[in-house]
Amino acid sequence: NFEPVDRAGRWLLLDDARDVLPGIAVLPTPGHVPYHQSVTVSDAGDTALFLADLVPTSAHLPLPWIMAYDVEPLRTLETKRAVLREAAERGWRLVFEHDPSVAWGRASLGGDGAHVVLEEMELVEPGSGESGAGAS
Repeated sequence: NFEPVDRAGRWLLLDDARDVLPGIAVLPTPGHVPYHQSVTVSDAGDTALFLADLVPTSAHLPLPWIMAYDVEPLRTLETKRAVLREAAERGWRLVFEHDPSVAWGRASLGGDGAHVVLEEMELVEPGSGESGAGAS
């Protein structure tokens, strides 16, 4: 229960992106649940976007590929469209925390501008849990 956190004044619901530490920001990505957040980590001009349950695996990159148990699937679709477009335009790394074989990738917008294509990716070495050589 979150009441003790709320009573202590440590509870903050965000409606927009917010820096929490230098180089680390949270980004509201509603849809899976109403207050779902993703995290960006930036350093030396490179940004990684930890997508969490918005896009849990690289297989979920196509806009309509949404988990059946998302609370607000139409909102997930809207959020994915906006977040993936921004990530592609800015060249962010997309981190797939739940993907057993793709650790991260960079995406670009397809020729029609309506879909996302994974252009560069880092694979997970089978059985190791460690990232391996990149693939293109």
